[in-house]
Amino acid sequence: MVRFQLATAIALASSAVLSLAFFWLLKPREGKLKLPITAEGEDDAPAHDPFDTTRPEDVIDGEPINEEGFWARICLRKTVLSFMFAIILAIQSTSLAYSIYLSLTAFVATYALNIVFAVYLTCISVRPLFPDSTSSHAETMVHLSVLTFLAFVSLGTTALIPEDTISTSDEDLPPFLKVLWNVVFVFYTGACFLAVRMPLGPALHFPPSRIYSEKTVAAISNMAPDNVSGETGASVWDTLLFSYSTKTIMLGGAGDSLDIGDLPIVPGRMRATSLFKNMRRTLRSVSLKKFLFWDVNPGSGWELAYRLIRVNAALLVVQACLSVAIAVIFYAIPWFLRRIVLYLEEDPLREDRRWGWFYSVGMFVSTAASHIAAGQLWSVSTTTLQAGIKVQLNSILFAKTLVRKDVASSAALPSKDKGIPSDVSSNKSDEDKFSSKAQIMTLMTTDVNRVSEFSNHLFTLVDAPIEICIGAVFLYSLLGVSAYFGLAVACLFIPVNHYASKVVVGAQGGLMKARDERVALTNEILGAIRMLKFMAWERSFEKRVLRIRSKELKYQQLNYAIEVLWNALWSLSPILVTLVAFYHYAVVREEVLTPSIAFTSVLFSAMRYALNELPETLINMLQSLVSLRRIEKYLQSAEVNSVPPIGGSVPPIAFEDATVTWPQDPARSKAATASASATPKNKFILMDLNLQLPKGELSLVCGKLGSGKTLLLLALLGEADFLTGQVLCPRSPPDAIASFATVLPQPEEWIVEGVCAYVPQSAWLRNASIKAENILFNLPFDPKRYQKTVEVCALVSDLNILEDGDESEIGERGVNLSGGQKARVSLARAVYSRASILLLDDVLSAVDAHTAHHLYYECLKGDLMRGRTVVLVSHHVQLCTPGASYIVALDNGRVLYRGDRDTFKASGVLSTLVQSGATDPTDTVATEEGATLTESEHVASSSEPVYDTSLAAVETDVKVEKKAPRKLIEDEARAVGRISLDVWVTYIRACGGNWYWLLFGVVMVLAAVGPVAEKGWLSIWSGASESDRAPRTPLFYIGVYAVVGVVLATLRFFVLYMGSIHASHILYQRLLETVLFAKIRFHDTVSRGRLLNRFGNDFQGIIDSSLSDSFGRSIIHGLSMVTTLMTIIYLGGVPFLLCSLLIGMLYFNCNRISRDMRRLDSITRSPLYSIYGETIAGVTTIRAFGASSKFLRDMLRCVDTNTNPFYWRWGVTRWLSVRFNLLSATVVAIAALVAIMTPTIDAALAGFMLTFASTISSDVRRFVGLEQAMVALERVKEYTEIPREAAEFVEPRPPASWPTKGEIECEGLVVRYAPELPDVLHNLNFTIKSGEKVGILGRTGSGKSTLALSFFRFVEATEGYIRVDGIDIAKVGLTDLRSKLTIIPQDPTIMSGTLRSTLDVFDEYEDAEIYEALRRVHLIPSEDSIEEDNGVNVNVFRDLDSSVSEAGENFSTGRKQLICMARAILKRSKVLIMDEATASVDYATDELIGETIRHEFVDSTILTIAHRLRTVIDYNRVMLLDEGRLVEFDSPATLLSNSDSKFYSLCRATGKDEFAVLKKLAGVS
Repeated sequence: MVRFQLATAIALASSAVLSLAFFWLLKPREGKLKLPITAEGEDDAPAHDPFDTTRPEDVIDGEPINEEGFWARICLRKTVLSFMFAIILAIQSTSLAYSIYLSLTAFVATYALNIVFAVYLTCISVRPLFPDSTSSHAETMVHLSVLTFLAFVSLGTTALIPEDTISTSDEDLPPFLKVLWNVVFVFYTGACFLAVRMPLGPALHFPPSRIYSEKTVAAISNMAPDNVSGETGASVWDTLLFSYSTKTIMLGGAGDSLDIGDLPIVPGRMRATSLFKNMRRTLRSVSLKKFLFWDVNPGSGWELAYRLIRVNAALLVVQACLSVAIAVIFYAIPWFLRRIVLYLEEDPLREDRRWGWFYSVGMFVSTAASHIAAGQLWSVSTTTLQAGIKVQLNSILFAKTLVRKDVASSAALPSKDKGIPSDVSSNKSDEDKFSSKAQIMTLMTTDVNRVSEFSNHLFTLVDAPIEICIGAVFLYSLLGVSAYFGLAVACLFIPVNHYASKVVVGAQGGLMKARDERVALTNEILGAIRMLKFMAWERSFEKRVLRIRSKELKYQQLNYAIEVLWNALWSLSPILVTLVAFYHYAVVREEVLTPSIAFTSVLFSAMRYALNELPETLINMLQSLVSLRRIEKYLQSAEVNSVPPIGGSVPPIAFEDATVTWPQDPARSKAATASASATPKNKFILMDLNLQLPKGELSLVCGKLGSGKTLLLLALLGEADFLTGQVLCPRSPPDAIASFATVLPQPEEWIVEGVCAYVPQSAWLRNASIKAENILFNLPFDPKRYQKTVEVCALVSDLNILEDGDESEIGERGVNLSGGQKARVSLARAVYSRASILLLDDVLSAVDAHTAHHLYYECLKGDLMRGRTVVLVSHHVQLCTPGASYIVALDNGRVLYRGDRDTFKASGVLSTLVQSGATDPTDTVATEEGATLTESEHVASSSEPVYDTSLAAVETDVKVEKKAPRKLIEDEARAVGRISLDVWVTYIRACGGNWYWLLFGVVMVLAAVGPVAEKGWLSIWSGASESDRAPRTPLFYIGVYAVVGVVLATLRFFVLYMGSIHASHILYQRLLETVLFAKIRFHDTVSRGRLLNRFGNDFQGIIDSSLSDSFGRSIIHGLSMVTTLMTIIYLGGVPFLLCSLLIGMLYFNCNRISRDMRRLDSITRSPLYSIYGETIAGVTTIRAFGASSKFLRDMLRCVDTNTNPFYWRWGVTRWLSVRFNLLSATVVAIAALVAIMTPTIDAALAGFMLTFASTISSDVRRFVGLEQAMVALERVKEYTEIPREAAEFVEPRPPASWPTKGEIECEGLVVRYAPELPDVLHNLNFTIKSGEKVGILGRTGSGKSTLALSFFRFVEATEGYIRVDGIDIAKVGLTDLRSKLTIIPQDPTIMSGTLRSTLDVFDEYEDAEIYEALRRVHLIPSEDSIEEDNGVNVNVFRDLDSSVSEAGENFSTGRKQLICMARAILKRSKVLIMDEATASVDYATDELIGETIRHEFVDSTILTIAHRLRTVIDYNRVMLLDEGRLVEFDSPATLLSNSDSKFYSLCRATGKDEFAVLKKLAGVS
C-alpha cells in the first residue's frame, strides 16, 4: 500500500525549487559569456608576464569527435525522456482530476504538488533539446538525474513500507489511483535510468604532442581517436561508479604493458599549465596578514596554506559536503543493523518477514550509498586535490628557482659527519637557508609530497566531529546515560593524544633532518662518483652514508615505536569506552545486554575511526605545516631583479662606483646595508668599480687566480649583490628564447639588441643531443649560421669522430665529452644565439694552444662576432690583448688596471700575468698581422683535421640515409606483469631469518583470530541472556573482552616494525654498495634523477614508511578475510562462496593495471628529478640566455607526464574499490536475507555474521596497496643486480709499499669502451723509467684521457697490459691499484664541508702538513712573505675551518684544481697522472706550480696531459697521440730539432715569440 504521499510530494516539489535556485545562481551574468573555457583573472595579471606559459589550447579538454552524431543521439534520448515526463504529467493530471471528482480532498494537494514537479521536469528536459554548449547540456542532465533519482527513491521507499503497521491517512486510495501510482513509479524508474546513463559530453581528442615529449608521442601504440579521459563527458552513472576508467583497465588487459602515451590524457583542469596559472594568479592577488585576532607572521606557513585553500576552494567545499553526507549515512547502517537484530529478537520464528525485507533493503541501500559517496570523496581527495596541490606547489617552486638568487652556489653547507655532531654544527635556522642544492630538491619532492598527501586526511576535520556527535546521540538512545560514562573515558585520552602528538612531531623533525642530510650527501657522492673511484674512497663514503642512514633509521624506529604505542592507545580507547559503558549498563544499572544492543554498541568500535583519526589528522596537519613553512620561506627568499621585455632602451655596460659581492643568504640579505662593512665574514668583495665597457667590441678581463673575474661577469648578469653604486648592463628577459623559437629571422636581423649569452667557467650542458638542445638551445635552425658556428668553435672534427655526429646525446654533466669539447659546445651555444652581449668566462683554458688560437681569431674575432659586445675573462693575456679594445685587470677584488691595450702593454701589470720570457709585447705588436696570417695558414695546412671543415660540411649534407642516433641514456626499464616471486623473497629475507618469521607467524595468527574472538565473545555474552546456561558475572565477560581486544592487536606491530627496520637497513646498504661499485659506464648511461628517485622516493616514501605497514596489514587483513569468509560461508552457505569467488577474480584481473600505473608513476618521476637538478645547477646560464620560460614549460610537460599515471592509478583504484564495496554491500544484504530466511540463526549469531560481512571490501583493498608498494622494492632490486667492477682486492695482494720505483711498461695495449664499440687505443707500446716526467699531447679525441683511465682500470684492456714496477695492474685489486696511484683530473671535484675535511678526508694529516701543502700550491703565501690583511677579502685558505659549498662551488675552477693538487702533495704517490690539472690557473701561478711539481715529486713518475706546451716543455719526454696511436715519443729537445715532427708543428703554431721561448726552455738553440 502506498503511504506518505503528501510528504513525498512536498519533498519532490521542494527539490524542484532548489534546482531552480541553483539554475538562477549559476546562470551567466551580464557582460560575461558562459563558455566551456574561461581565462579568469587576466585583468589582475601584469601587462607582460614572461612566466605565463599557458596557451589557450593547453586548458581545453579536447576537440569533439563526431560531434554531430553525438548531439543527434542525445537529442533522440532527450526526446524520449521528455516524452516520459509528459506521460507522467498527464497521469498526475488525470489523478488530480479523478481525486477532485471523487472529492478525495486529502489527495488533491498531493497531486497538485506532483504536477508542479512533473511540469518542472518536462520544462528543463525540453529546454536543451538542441543545446548550444556541452556545459548547458551537462548542467541540465545533472539536475534531471538528481531529481529523477529522488523521485525513484522516495516513491520506492514508501512502496516498500509494510501497509498494516503504519498508516498516514484515514482514507484508502482507490484501486484506479493505485494503478496510476504504480505506472508513475515505473516511468520515474525508467526516466531515472535514462537520465543517469546519458553522457554529458562527446568523446574528445587532444593532440598528444601538445602535452608530451616527442619520445613519448613516438612510443604511443594506442591510436584510438578518443584519447582524453572519459571523465569529461561521463554520465552521472559512470562518474559515480568511475566507469570511465574501464577503458584504461581494458587497455591494461590488452597487451603486455602500458606506456604513458597509451593512457587517456587528463582533463584540462588537471593539466600543469592550467594549475600553475591559477596558483600563480592566487599568489599575486591573495595574501593573509591577519586571521581573526592573530597576526600571521611571514614564513609561518599559514599564508601559503590560506592561498592553497583559496585556489582549491571549490574542491574543498565539495570535499566538505561529501564528508558531511558520509558522516550522516554512516550511522544509517548500524541503525538498520539494530532494527534487523531487534526484529529477529521479537520474531525468532520469522512469522512475518516483511519488515525484515524492508530493513535488509535499507541496510543494502545505505551501505551502497555510503560506499559510493566515500568513493567520490576519495576521488576528490586523491585524484583531483592531491594531484592538483602537488602540481601547484611543484610548479611555483620551480618558477621561484628560476628567479631566486643563486645562493646555493656560493653558500656553505652545515658541516657534516666529520666528527662534528649535526646538532651542534647546525641549528633550526639552517633548515630555512636552503644553502644546498639537495635541500632545494628535497623541497620539491619530500615536502611537496607531504603537503599534498595531507589532502587525503583533510576531510577528517569535517567528518570526525560530526560522526562523534551523531554517534554519541545514537548510543545514548541505546544505552541511555551509560553511553556518556563511556564517552567521558574517551575525553581522558585527549591530553595523552596531545602529548603523544608533540613527541611524534619531534621525532618526525629529527627524521626529516637526518633524511635531508643523507639525500644531500648521496647527491654529492653521485655527482663526484668518478673522483671517489679514482681515489678508492667508495668504502669510506659508504660508511659515512650508512652512519647517517643509521641515525635516520633510529628516528624511524622511534617513530614506529610511538606509532605502535599510540595505536595501542587508540585501540584501547574505544574498547575502554565500550567496557565502561557496558559495565555501567550491565553492572551498575543491572540491565540485560541483549544482542540488538550489544552489536549496535560495537558502534564504539565504529567510532574508533573518528576518535583515532582526528588526532592522527592533526599530527599530519602539523607535519604538513612544517613543510609549508619551509616552502613559504623559500618562496619569500631574495630574487634577482626583474627584466623588462625586449624593445626598450638598451643601457650601456658600465660599473659606477660599484661594490659587489657574492649573493648572500636570503635570511641575512635584509640586514645588509649599503656598505662593505655589512658584508658577512669571508664574503669576497669587488670594490670601487668604475668601468665603461665599449659596445660592439671585445673587452678582456684578466687577473690572477681568485681576483674576482667571475664575480664581475655575474654582476653584469644581475646575479651578484650590489653593496654600493650601480651596475648597468642589458639582460635577457625570461621569455627571450621562447619568443625566438618560432620565427627564423633574416641573417641581418639575427642579433637582437639587449639580449645576453653567458658561458660559465664550468660548462653547463643538457642531457640531450648536441645540436638541438645544446647548441641551438631551442632557437630555429639556420643551416648556414649553424655550420659556421660549428666551424669557428672547432667542433667539426669532434662531430666527425662521434658516431652520430651532432645528433649524439650528451650524458649528464657532459660525462662523455672531454673538457675541451664541453667548453666548445658551451661556447657554440653562445655564438649561435641571438645575443648582442656575450659574457665568456675562461673559455680558452680547457683547450690546447692551437685550438685556443683558432677560437680567438676565428670565433671571438670572426664574422659571427662582428658588432657584438664580448666580455672575455681569460688567462690567455698574450693571445687576447692585441684584439681587445678595453682591458680590465683585477687583483684580490680591486682594479689594477682599466683602459686600452696600448697603455696596458706599457704598464707593469702585464708582466705579472704572463709567462716569463714573453713579457715584451713589442714583437707581438710588430708581427701581429703577419703572425696571424702565418698561423692561419699553418692552421689550414696542419695535418690535424680539427679546422678542415669544408669537406666535412659537404659530407654531412650528402648523407641521405641516416640511422637513429645511439642513445647514451637509455629509457628507464620497467617490469611487466605481476610482482615476481624473487622480489617477495628479497623482502622476506631482508626482514629477518627463520626465528623472526616463526615469531611473526605465531603473532599474526593470534592477532587474526582476535577480531573473530572479540565479536564471538560479545555474541556469547549477549546471547547468554537468551540461553538456559548458568549466568556468569558481567566482570568475567568484560575482562576476557579487554584482553582479546588490546594485547594481541598491539604485539603484532612491534614484531612487524622490528623486521621493517632491519629490511630498510639491509636493502639500502645493498643498493648503496652496488651503485658505488658499479662500472663507470653505468653512471655515464643512467641519469642521476633515476638514482635519486630510488635512494629518495622509493626508500623514504615507500620502503621505509609504508611498505612494512602495507605488508603487515595485508597479512593481517588477509588472515582476517580468510577467517571472515570461512565463518560467513560456514553460516551462510553457497551465496557467500559465490561472492567470495567473484571478489577474488575481480582483484586478480584488475590489480595488474594498478601495478602498471605505479610503475609508470615511478618511472616518470625520474625525469622530474633530472630537470630539477639540471635547472638548479644551471640556473645562472638559463637566466642569462632568457630561457627561464622555456625551462618552465619543459618542467610542466614533465609534470603532465607524471600526473597522468598518478591520476589513473587512483582512478583505477577507485574503480576497483567501488566495485569491491558494492560487492561487500551485496554480501551484507545476502547475510541479512539469509538470517531472515533461516529461523535456526538466532539474533546473536546474525549480529556476529552481519558485523563481519561488512569488513570484506577493506580486507581485499589492502592487497592492491601492497602490490603497488612492492613496485618500489622491485625497482630497488633491479639496481642491486647491475654489473659491478672487478674485485676490490685480488690475492696475492701487492706489497704495502708498492709501487716503490714508479716504472711503467705498456705493451700491445688495445682498449675499447664496450665490446660492440670500435677500439679507442691501438697497440700502444712504451716504457717510462722511474722518476721520469712525461707529457701526453694530442688533439681532442686522440685517446689521452682514455690512456689515463686505463691506468685506473676504468676501462679494461682488450689486449696487452700495463705494468707498474713489474706488476700487471689487471691482476691487482681495484682498491689496491687506485689507492696507490694519484690523478688530478681536468674537472676538479671536491666535497662540501670544511677546507680541512676536503683536503684531509679521513683525518690522516696534521694541520701543519696541510698548511705546507697549501703553500706549495701557492694558495697561501710562504711564511717569509707578507700578505696585506685589512679585513676585506681575507685569504680563506688561512683558516682550515673555512666552509666549502656543495661541489666546491664557492671556489673558482682554478682554485679547485689547486686544492686537488694540494691533496696529491699530501698523498705523495710514486705515480702521478695530471689531466689538464692547471688549465684554469693563470700563467704566472702555473709556472710556480710547475716548480712545485718538479721539487715535490722529484722521485715520482709523472704523466701530464697538457694543452699548455710550457707545462711539459722541460719534461724528460713527450708523447704524441693521434686517433689512439702513438705517433711520437721522445724528449722535447729531440722532437724540436726535427722540423718534420708533429711536436715541432704544434710548438710553431703558438706564434713566433712563444716558439722561441719554447725552444729555449727545451734547450734547443
